[in-house]
Parts: sequence; C-alpha cells; structure tokens
Amino acid sequence: MKHINFNNKTNTLLRAAIAGTVLGPIMAVQAEESFVMEEVVVTAQKRSERLIEVPISISTVSKEAIAQTGVKELKELGSLTPNLQISQNSDFGTQITIRGVGANSRNIGFDSRVGVYLDGVYIGQSPAANQGLVDLERVEVLRGPQGTLFGKNTVAGAISLISRKPGKELEGSVGLNLGNFNNRELQASVNLPLNDNNSLKVYANSTKRDGYIRNLAINKDIQERDAVSGRLHLRSELSPALEMNLSVDYLKQDRLGFNGEPLTDTLGFFKPTEGLEKYVTSDDHPLIENKENSGSSLTFDYEFDNGYTLKSISAYRFTELFYDASPDYSPEDFLFVQYTDTYKQTTQEFQIISPDDTNFKYVAGLFLYKQESETDRDAFGGSGTVTHPLLGPVPISAFGIDASKKVVDIDGTVDTESYAIFANSTYDLTDRLTLGIGFRFSEETKDVEWSIDGTNSGAFAIGTTNVTDSRTDTNFSPSLSLNYSLFEDSYIYGRASSGFKSGGYNLDFININQVDAGIEFDDETVESYEIGYKGEFPDQHLRLNMALFYSQFDDYQVNQYVDLGGGRTALAITNAATVVTKGFEMDLTYYPTANLQLTAALGLLDASFDSFPNGGTGGSDASGNKLPYAPEMTASLSGQYYYPLPSINASLLLRSDYSYTGGYFITINNDDGHTLLDGSTVDFGKLDSYGTLSARIGLVGDGDTWSVSMWGRNLTDSNHLNYSFRDFFGTILAGYAMPRTYGVEARYDF
Repeated sequence: MKHINFNNKTNTLLRAAIAGTVLGPIMAVQAEESFVMEEVVVTAQKRSERLIEVPISISTVSKEAIAQTGVKELKELGSLTPNLQISQNSDFGTQITIRGVGANSRNIGFDSRVGVYLDGVYIGQSPAANQGLVDLERVEVLRGPQGTLFGKNTVAGAISLISRKPGKELEGSVGLNLGNFNNRELQASVNLPLNDNNSLKVYANSTKRDGYIRNLAINKDIQERDAVSGRLHLRSELSPALEMNLSVDYLKQDRLGFNGEPLTDTLGFFKPTEGLEKYVTSDDHPLIENKENSGSSLTFDYEFDNGYTLKSISAYRFTELFYDASPDYSPEDFLFVQYTDTYKQTTQEFQIISPDDTNFKYVAGLFLYKQESETDRDAFGGSGTVTHPLLGPVPISAFGIDASKKVVDIDGTVDTESYAIFANSTYDLTDRLTLGIGFRFSEETKDVEWSIDGTNSGAFAIGTTNVTDSRTDTNFSPSLSLNYSLFEDSYIYGRASSGFKSGGYNLDFININQVDAGIEFDDETVESYEIGYKGEFPDQHLRLNMALFYSQFDDYQVNQYVDLGGGRTALAITNAATVVTKGFEMDLTYYPTANLQLTAALGLLDASFDSFPNGGTGGSDASGNKLPYAPEMTASLSGQYYYPLPSINASLLLRSDYSYTGGYFITINNDDGHTLLDGSTVDFGKLDSYGTLSARIGLVGDGDTWSVSMWGRNLTDSNHLNYSFRDFFGTILAGYAMPRTYGVEARYDF
C-alpha cells in the first residue's frame, strides 16, 4: 500500500481520538526528547513489508527482546505472545497451540497444526519443533490459518524464525551465562568477509544445566539440559543481480528428561507411596531423550532488470529422536518402552516476486515436499510388580505377559509426497483501499507400511496387524482481505482465510478394538474470519495492533488418551464433527521517553467442540465442551528502561516481564480433579490460572559492544501446575513450573 500524507484537521482529530482511547490517563506522560520509533518489518507474506500494513494478526519478537527477556528455547516463547501455548514437558511431544488449536505429532502418522519455519524452511514434526532461539534477527508468530503461503498443517498458525545474515564487516561475539542448577551456557559467533562478494558466519552454542527434579529411585536429579548446536551461513553475491545463501545447522541433545510426576500408582487407583512432594519422583527407569536435528538450505535470489525477483529455496532436514522411558512411573522394573523415530525431509520452493513500486503486487510459486519417516517402537516387560486393589502386588505375568519376550513390537514407515501451487496478491483499489487475494492448491500422498505385534500384551489387548495402504488428500485454500487506510500509518482490515490438515494413520499402541474399527482418519479443514486494526502514532510514540477472529474447523482431528477402565487406556485419533474458536488479541508498544519502553499484550479466547457426539469417555457427548489447552485469557506486561551513565560510557538496563495465563482444561471431558478408590482426590483435567515474573538488571556499553547483567525467571518461585495427563496404564501425572532460576550473563562484541 502507498504511504499517504493526510494533513487535514479531521484526520488529525481522528488520530488523537484513537490514541487517547487506548492510552487514556498515561498519555499525560510526555516524551522527554524527540525520537523516531523503529519501523517493524516482517516477511509474513514472503516479501518485506511493514508490520502495520500486513492484514494478518502477527506478534514479533526482536533480537533485542530475545536477549533481554532471556528466553532460550522456542517453548519459552509462549509467555511473550497472546493466545500462544507451548507444552513444557519432553521435546518428544512438543505441542504448540495458537488460538486454542494445536497438536503434537506423537507418531509418524499424525501431523502437528502449527508449522515452525527457519528462514522459510519447514522444520518438521514435534521432535524438531523446540529450536534454540539463537542467532536470530526476529521471530514472527502468525495467528490463524496460513495455508495460502505456508501450506498444509498450518491450520492454527505458523512460527517463523528469521536468522541474521552474514554482513560485510569482520565482527563477532562471545557470551557466557551462569546460573543456579549449575547452568552453563557458552556461545560464540564470528562474521568473516572472505572478499568483497562473500561472507561467512559461524555460530556455536553449548548449554548445560543440572536437573531440578529429584528421582529417589536412582538418586539423581532429572529434567536437565545438555545440548550443543551450531550454524554455518555463507552469503555470496554471485553477480549484482544474483545472491546465494547457503546455511547448515546442527543440534544434538542428550539428557535425562521428564514426562511428569505420578500423582497415583501405576494403575491409577491410589496415591503412590514415594515421591509425593513436588519436584520429587521415584522411577527406576527415568526418561532418556536423545535427539539430533540437522539441516541445510540453499537459497538463490535473482533480481531482473524490471524489478521482478526469482527465488529458489532447496532444503534438507533430518531429525532422529531416541526415547527410552517407563510408562509405569514406579520404582519397580515392571515395563519400559524404547522408541526411535526418524524423519528425512526434502523441500524445493520456487517463488516469483513482483516489484514493490506498483499498484498490483504478488508472490506466486511452486512447492515440492518429500518426507521419509520411520519408527521402531518396542515394549519390554520386567521383574517388578504393580499393586492391584484386589490382588495386591502382581507381576507382569499376572496380566498374561511373558516377560522374556517383547510385549509389543512396532515397526513401520510413512512416505509423504506433496506439491502445491500458490499465489498471494494485493491490488490498490484506491489510495486508501487495498484488496488482497490468495490461494493454494495442494495434493499430498501418504504411503504407509506398518506392523504391530501385540500377541504378548495379555490383558492390555494391544492389537496385532499389518498395514500397507496409501491415501491422497487434495485441497484448495483461498484467502481474501481488504485493508483500508484511515490515515497515514493507521489501517483497518478484514480477512477470510482457509486451510487444511492432511489425514493420516494412528500408528501407535492401538488395541484390538481399534484395529477392527480401522486406524485411518480424514483430513480436517478450517474457515477463519478476522477483522483488525493496526496503527502507529509517531507523535505519541505508540504502536497498536488488535484483532477479532472466528474460526470453524470441520472434521477436527482429536488425538487423545481414552480411559477404558481397569488400568487400561487407548491412544485414539478420531475426527470430531465441528470445533469453533473465537476471540480477541491486542499488542501495544509505548515509549513514554526515548529510553523507556512499555509493552502489553492480551488474548481472549472461547474455543469449544461445537459438535462431538460420542467423543467423551464411554462414548459420552462432548459437544459444547471446551478445547484442551485453550485458556480463556492470556496477558503480558513488560517495561524496559535504559539510564545513561556517560561517566563509564554505558547505560544501566532495567527490565521486568510479567505474564498471566488463565485456567484451562486438558481433557476433552473437561474433568476437574480425579477421585481415587479411597476417596482422596488428585489434580487432573484442569489447570488453575497462574502468573510469572521475570527481571533483568545490567550494564550495556555504548554502541552495544558489551553487556553484563543479572537475571531472574519465575522470581516469585511459583510452583503452579503446568500440565497433567493420564498415561497408558491409567497413571495420572503432573508437571510443575520450573522453580526460580537466576544467574549472571556477559557478552562482548568485537
């Protein structure tokens, strides 16, 4: 959209009215000096655009905010963004929800709903999602369906990580972060100009931290961090019109992880005899979670003489996760499982991007995707016992299982191939009104070869079958938007968008009944409507974004643990009839002075199963129930202040961040607590609201060449419940917020 200067009195009054309505009393605080707010540019529509001119609900987190808030992993990003939730348990089951809608790809036949992208390349399934937030220029969180430009499985939204490109100056940095729980983080980067046209950037990071949960059975602390990562990025100007970017990244993590503290015994009848305190458990076979992520991408940008740009992105991603855990969560050697899931992904995308200086602008392209996924999952019996309310301590043989053989043996592959053609365009109907039209046509084929042998599962009745099948999904996802300029730097917009999530197969520990009923599920679709406002008020040093939204999901895929009674649980995937989510989002940034920044964010959400007959426990009607992991309110407040200290050529940095999450359900039944056989109750099904406070104080050298700071997260040491769930044997588990962490961080740039 063109930039327009409106100088008449009417527009001036309108600007003042909007600013006054939002700020109210705090507008009495006047700026101490004149300054210009930094312009926020995003690439949400695959071209660089001002944030306020993009008709999508977007939150951005800059490299400065990443550094000053101290977030290190993607899973910590939820506290900064309204209507974004990211699970806090193991990376194997990372679940990202936007506007109450999300999923984790627990097995190779099921996809997530939020796509995570690194420099335009899809990262992959849940085990790969929890990326380190290092060497980034910014993070963009796009809410609502993004199928037109980002493709399948972005029905809830997309998270785009944009890295810092190599520059033409010799520079680098080293950083050290030390904290409690023996936290040690070391990072270093260097930018090397090889010649006038080539630059190489190298980045490396090592992070280690002791666990904060005591495992009595093995006398060790678990839920630790131990990861190394690195990236090489070569940027070459092959000609005045052609730029090449080659990037290679790697991450390896080996750790004793954590699924949850058992609130009951293995079969879910009584409370456990050990490990009843928070942050204490007793498990003879703690979770071992080793993962390896790597990838490479090769991007060419060629600008023609007429201003058009041709872009090619070729990429390969590899993810392997080894998962070794005991689903009985007890000090007894009763049963353990081992998973090895591997994903190999190749993508190719071509884009043609029109010039920016015309009334009609567009991005059009072709996308090719191939993924080979493989799973090897085994369950093994042990010599220990579990307690049954009638039979007392019983060995695994009492369930009809021969412990000398595998209890369950799962092997299989899913090969996915898809292609898509897409386009997104805008046309300036007038100086103030812009029409946006987009579409994506996708076709995806999944070929599955999978087997499960549950003949030795006894009373747990795990199925036995071989599956050789293929399914193809096709989808046409259009989008339409109108963006109207009320006056300069102030826009209202309306947007209608759609998307789809491909169907698949429930390739998990399924029981005999599920084998008989079939393990294939259909694709889901979404239609979403959004109206919003985006504006900047330079005179008031204010930036404001607001959006109202309504989305309807048809054939919504539900992945859940179904309680079969008697300590038996089924891992089911079904299509619910209809899900509806609606709500409101707001982001506000305000600069009372050049050195003081205040930000606020608010998300209001109403997400429910509009129709889900037979979806609850025992076939009950779940229609009208709230979606799991969908808090009705999320909010955050932060303040950051720089106090100049000219005598030492530095500034004092003061920052504080508060985030609030309202209560929400974590089961489709909307349970609120669980009663055991002896009449006692445990937390299950609903999480209460909670708030967390973080802060940082430090010195920053002029020119941002060095910094030293003290930091603290969860300063109130809140031990609120982060999640709870029922596992395979009926065990009810819980995870609590990480205790207060604090430390010292130093960085030097050269």
